[in-house]
Amino acid sequence: MSNQKNLAADIVVNFLKALEDIDQVNDGSNTTIASYLYDPDARIPAHLKKLKAYIEQKSPTQNQRQEAGKLLEQIVFLAFRSLKGLSSIKSFSSAGPQFDLLISGDSESWLVLYKLLYMKENCRDIVVEAKCTKDKVTDQQFARLCSLMEINLFRTTGLGIFFTLKGATGFPDRDQSNRQRKLSDARLRQALFHARTGKSIIVLDSQDIFELDKPAALIQILIRKIRDIEHLSGLSIETCNPYEVDLPKHLGTLIA
Repeated sequence: MSNQKNLAADIVVNFLKALEDIDQVNDGSNTTIASYLYDPDARIPAHLKKLKAYIEQKSPTQNQRQEAGKLLEQIVFLAFRSLKGLSSIKSFSSAGPQFDLLISGDSESWLVLYKLLYMKENCRDIVVEAKCTKDKVTDQQFARLCSLMEINLFRTTGLGIFFTLKGATGFPDRDQSNRQRKLSDARLRQALFHARTGKSIIVLDSQDIFELDKPAALIQILIRKIRDIEHLSGLSIETCNPYEVDLPKHLGTLIA
């Protein structure tokens, strides 16, 4: 019995030591569950470079805007193709609406993923809208995706995502210094939809998209934005920092 207790103790000690070793080499993007589940496609950086060149144009032509729309869809496709456990990825016009991207998974890896993303039990699919426009996603556009998830995809889909260049109306701006304390427009609809259904619809902007060539980035971005639907922090979600801090001064000074 004593030998068995000693063996069990050694196993626990070795396990904790292994976790400590992982933490010591962890730079916030590697050696995590998220980096295993999202290993970005090698083609993503080249596509992001093209998107950046498009954004920097002052007056793109109609043809250039159309090509940029296709480019954004390609980036989104490559990003989701990089997820472990993916079993289905579709873009099609159904008997009803057009789906930019509908993603499904059935493997053990996908089960881990949808739990990380706070998705409801058995609602394992993700629906994506890509909006490569100069304007923010409007409340009306947000309402359309809410309707798709509540009516067309109610039993199977647990997460909706907008990939945009400018974000959506009512959401905190990147350069906003004051904490936003009121809900309006698409941000208000996001909160109401989540309260009604328990499901999340989130919005990524260009700054989020330019992080997608990093291991774990897609999952880390999604997790933080999903959490903030309930937190309602009133601040934009910073995607590049591995450790989130939102503290008053008397607590923030205690972080080394």
